[in-house]
Amino acid sequence: MTALPPLSEVQRVLDENGQSAWGTLLEAEKTALALSANAPVPKHNDLVVAVRVIGFFILDFKQNNHGISFAERAYRKLVQQVHSAREQDRHKKVIELGSLLQNHLIRACMSRVLLSRNPFSSPLLSPLQ
Repeated sequence: MTALPPLSEVQRVLDENGQSAWGTLLEAEKTALALSANAPVPKHNDLVVAVRVIGFFILDFKQNNHGISFAERAYRKLVQQVHSAREQDRHKKVIELGSLLQNHLIRACMSRVLLSRNPFSSPLLSPLQ
């Protein structure tokens, strides 16, 4: 997944609150990269992807809202959630929020059949013997 663009590239798109949240996201991305380098994590639980999901949602909601109130509300809500992370655990809380959003997005893209099955019941997904 593409890295979050620097603040200088998104300043013209985001308002003041969004720019402030973007700075936090960039710091959280650095933290996630450092944590991922020290301890490999499964792809579905990638800390860096979690932070980037929030960032790209924020950008998309702001750039492509076309006057749709849902997109503007979603933008404000995500920015507010990034700001509401407590100072001492800010990066960890941002990563947790991104993981939650990532899991919801993945779940929304899965069919009911896949969600109701045991993922390891398929011969293709069972461990090699």
